[in-house]
Amino acid sequence: MNTVQNRPTTESFEMPSDIIHWKDIAELVGVAAIVASLVFVGLQMRQAQDIAISEGNLANAANKIEANNLIAAQPDIWSRGTSGATLDDQEAVVFRSMVKNVYEAAHFEFLRTRRLGQIEIAAYVVANHAAFLFNNPGARRLWADELDAEEVWRRRLLPDQDSVSEFDDRIRADLEALDQPANP
Repeated sequence: MNTVQNRPTTESFEMPSDIIHWKDIAELVGVAAIVASLVFVGLQMRQAQDIAISEGNLANAANKIEANNLIAAQPDIWSRGTSGATLDDQEAVVFRSMVKNVYEAAHFEFLRTRRLGQIEIAAYVVANHAAFLFNNPGARRLWADELDAEEVWRRRLLPDQDSVSEFDDRIRADLEALDQPANP
C-alpha cells in the first residue's frame, strides 16, 4: 500500500469557511486598532502644541505686564525719556530698563510667532515696535545706541555674521520707510 498517496497535500487542504471569516475579522480589528491609535497620537500631538502655544501666549503677556508695571511705577521717567528729554544718570538707568523690557517682549513675540509659522503676525510685531520707536524719539535713540554697541562687538567676535538680529534689521527697514514722507 502506498502511504504517500493517502496523505493530504497543502494544495488540497482548505480551511473551513468559519475560520477564514474569523481571521478576516481579526485582521480588520487589528487594522482599526492601529488607525485608532494613530489618530489618538495625532490628537495628543495637536493638544501638546496647543498647550505650548498657550503657554507662550501667557509668558509673552507676563513680559508685557512686567514692562507696563515698570513704566507705571515711573511714569515721569517714561514720559521724559520717550520724548528725548535729558535724564540724570539714575533716571537713564531706569529708562534703559523700561525700553529694554518693551523691546524684549516684542522680540520674544516675534521669535515665537516666526517659529509657529505665523509670518503675518511676526510682521505686525515688527511694524508695531517700529511705530513705537518712530513715535518715541528717546526710545529710538536708545535702541539705535544699543544696536551700534552690538555692531562693535559683533564685528570683533563674529566677523562673518552680517547681522545680529533679523528682528532689528526688519525694524530698521520699517523705520526707514516711516522716515520717508508720506505719499498723499
